[in-house]
Amino acid sequence: EALLRYNSPKRGRVFPDEFIPILEQSGLINSVGMWVLEQALVQCKEWRKSFPDLNVSVNFSTIQFEDKHISEKIIDVLKRTDMPGDALTIEVTESIKLHYDENFYSLMKYLKAYGVKFAIDDFGTGYSNLGYLNKIDANEIKIDRSFVSEIEKDSYNYKLIGNFIDFAKVNSIQVCCEG
Repeated sequence: EALLRYNSPKRGRVFPDEFIPILEQSGLINSVGMWVLEQALVQCKEWRKSFPDLNVSVNFSTIQFEDKHISEKIIDVLKRTDMPGDALTIEVTESIKLHYDENFYSLMKYLKAYGVKFAIDDFGTGYSNLGYLNKIDANEIKIDRSFVSEIEKDSYNYKLIGNFIDFAKVNSIQVCCEG
């Protein structure tokens, strides 16, 4: 997974939960997001020399999906970096209300036809429901760390994660337990 970090000369480490909203509010998230995508694909291409099937996951903001040309821009970056669509997994959080947006589903279908995969990040914390999962046709769910941390002490979360995994297996969805 490509991770964006910022080290301020004055403040030190600034975490994404602080600087991403600023990028979104300023509109810079679009250009920064495309830069991150390109850098991640360039690095993935280099690593594929040693690990041919390696792919990279890149988080996308809701704001980025408001760009009507985002799918063409993503494919353009894949072409410029000479990477196949299946080298990329786009991560979206389920806490965003994309399930109400038909444009998102069209965009997603277009990118999936190019080989791009989709993952639902922070699974279990937002708007997850079976209809949403069916419509998104996600390749992967990433179970939020809040369910995973101290799982050995919490039988409810242990059972819940087991149910998530069983559901994913039945539906041929990959699972990642974060944390």
